[in-house]
Amino acid sequence: MYRYALIILATFGFSILPNSSLALDNLTRQQTNGPAASAKPEAQKEIVVAQAQTGTTGVIGRKQNKFDANAGTVTVITTRNLGAPFMIAALDLSSLLDAGERYEEMRVVPVVARGKEQNLWDILYLKGIDIGFVQSDILTYLEDDPRIGSIKNRLRYINVMFPEEVHIIARKEIKSIQDLAGKKVSINARGTGSSVVGTLLFRRLGIKAKLENVDTNRAIARMKKGDLDAHFNVLAKPARPVLRVKSTDGLHLLPIPHTEEIAELYLPSVFTSEDYPDLVPAGTEVQTISVGNVLAVFNWPKDHPRYQKVSRFVNAFFDRFEELKQPGFHPRWKDVNLAATIPGWTRFGAAQDWLDKNAQTMADNSGLKQEFNKFVADQPATLNAAGEDKTALFEEFLRWRNSQQ
Repeated sequence: MYRYALIILATFGFSILPNSSLALDNLTRQQTNGPAASAKPEAQKEIVVAQAQTGTTGVIGRKQNKFDANAGTVTVITTRNLGAPFMIAALDLSSLLDAGERYEEMRVVPVVARGKEQNLWDILYLKGIDIGFVQSDILTYLEDDPRIGSIKNRLRYINVMFPEEVHIIARKEIKSIQDLAGKKVSINARGTGSSVVGTLLFRRLGIKAKLENVDTNRAIARMKKGDLDAHFNVLAKPARPVLRVKSTDGLHLLPIPHTEEIAELYLPSVFTSEDYPDLVPAGTEVQTISVGNVLAVFNWPKDHPRYQKVSRFVNAFFDRFEELKQPGFHPRWKDVNLAATIPGWTRFGAAQDWLDKNAQTMADNSGLKQEFNKFVADQPATLNAAGEDKTALFEEFLRWRNSQQ
């Protein structure tokens, strides 16, 4: 009976351990008002496995253990489109920053996303997600959410990324965005960045359309049958899903004017025949808008292990940022300026600390300063010898630079 009681007690004890761990995890989640904190690392242990063929045991790798496998790992939640620039950007970060014999020093792990609206919620709540790409208009989209104050307090950005263009594919009889009033319009799948832009755009312009959440492939098929009037897609141009659309399908790219109602949220852009040769006639342009993006992170306290882990990533990323502009990486990295800011957002502490520390170096290495120095060197020797006012000369340089674009 005594031995039987011990067995029951032991079994019961082991069964409650996972629940105890879960309770502790939930408590941490409540205390930080965000993602659950990582468990404390175990003592380093060598992983030993049975060798199937010999029946002997052996050590796998050097210092490869549970601690090393997680200490330097940072997850980056990206996009649904595997060929899109942000997925490639995440892979570029992995190629550049992964370090260590078993990547124990640093490892960047891209995570396929549901959509960039959902990325925000995943950064705030999904266990194991460290950073992710989020559209800059998401805070405006959520301005009526009663949690918006808490969301802003818990969300930070590391840097501003390159923008993406808004594509509205419409049936030929739809000539303007105002023609979509009362029509059936897909703003793409729920949780995507397209659904955010579509909602905001119609809200700001006062257009009452019948909005649906349909992914691109099904939306194109429905438009061809006449069951849908237009479809939103937010992707960097030229976008593969849009390149597959043909004018012979009875579809076209709908112009989006950059009006006062949306100017604070979006930038003007255009599509040309170089972007979409089958949808834009040579020598013409289709007006559109672009939406900004940020690399976002949860606002961890500075003494938290997750802050330290993301901080290591930020320092490695910023230290080697110029390498991402070299051949072999996505060309859109050349459009990224680490020092760029975005209204309504607060920068992650470690990123701001790096920028403050390296402000002079960044200024000295900036492409603009290099262009200016070349401009000065090309001026007549007599002008340089006369000690021309550098401020006036810089203003002249800017005027010259604008005339060249």
